[in-house]
Amino acid sequence: MRLRMCVVGLLFLFPQVTLGQDSLTWKPTVDLTLTLAQNAYSDNWAGGDAGSVTWVANGNLGLERQFPTSWNWRNALRLAYGQTHSQDAETKDWRKPFKSTDLVDFESLLRYLNWKTLPPYAALRLITQFEDASVSAHKLYFNPIDLTESFGVTRLVYKQEDDEILTRAGVGLRQKIARGYAEDFTRKKTETTNDGGLEWVTDGKYKIPQSHVVWKTKLTAFKAFFYSKAKELKTAPNADYWKAVDVNWENTLSAQVAKYLVVSLYLQWLYDKEVDLGGRFKETITIGFAWKMI
Repeated sequence: MRLRMCVVGLLFLFPQVTLGQDSLTWKPTVDLTLTLAQNAYSDNWAGGDAGSVTWVANGNLGLERQFPTSWNWRNALRLAYGQTHSQDAETKDWRKPFKSTDLVDFESLLRYLNWKTLPPYAALRLITQFEDASVSAHKLYFNPIDLTESFGVTRLVYKQEDDEILTRAGVGLRQKIARGYAEDFTRKKTETTNDGGLEWVTDGKYKIPQSHVVWKTKLTAFKAFFYSKAKELKTAPNADYWKAVDVNWENTLSAQVAKYLVVSLYLQWLYDKEVDLGGRFKETITIGFAWKMI
C-alpha cells in the first residue's frame, strides 16, 4: 500500500512541471547518461579471450519548488540499469546477458524555512531495483523495497549559487519488504521487517571553480533503537547486530569533457553489520554520452 501511494504521488508530481498553472515556480532537472564498453576477438585469437559488451543507462531526475509560504519541496529520482553480454571462451557463442547495475532510488524532502536556525523537515525515501534475479527462472520486479520515513530539523551549512551542503537529523522509521517464493515455487511469500531510531543525512554538491568538474556526496547514518525481529534473534550469535549504526556514503565525481561526453567516478561505502561484519565498497568509472535536457 505504501509503495502504491509513492508511485501514484510521483506520477502526479512530475506532470505539474508542464501542466501546472504555476509551473515557473518548479525547478526541474533531467540528466541522462549512457555508457558502453565493447571488445571483440577473431575466431583464431590465441589466449582464450572472449568478446563482451557492457552497457549502463543512468537517469538523475530532480524537481524542486519554493512555495510562497516558505515551504521548500525537493524531490530526487535516481535510476540505473545495465547488462553485460559475453561470449563463451571455447565456443564463441554469446551467453545470456546478466545484470550488472540495477537501482531505483527516490527521495522526497519537505522543509519549513520560516524557522531560520533549524528548519523542520519531513522526508520519505524508497530504494529498490527493477528486477530481482536471485532465481533466474522466477524473477521478481521491484524487490526488495526499503522505505524510510523521517522527520526532524535541518541546517544549511553552506550555500553559494548551485553549491551547497545541507545536513539534517531526526527520528526515522524503516520498513523492508522482501518478496520471495516457497521452496517448491508454487506460491509467493512476503516478509516485512520494521525498525526505528535516529537518522542523520548530509547532502553536498560542489563545482570546482573554473572547471567542468562537479562533486556530489551523500552520507547517511541510521542508529536503530527497536527492531521487529529482536525477540526472534534473542539467542542467536548476531542478536545485537541490528543495534549497530548503518552507514551509506555515496560520492560522484563527474567531468563534462565535451558537449555530450562525460567522465564519471562513483564511490560507495556501505556498512550494515547484519549483512556483513566489514564495510562493503563499490567503485565505478564510466565514460559515455550525457544529455542535460533541463
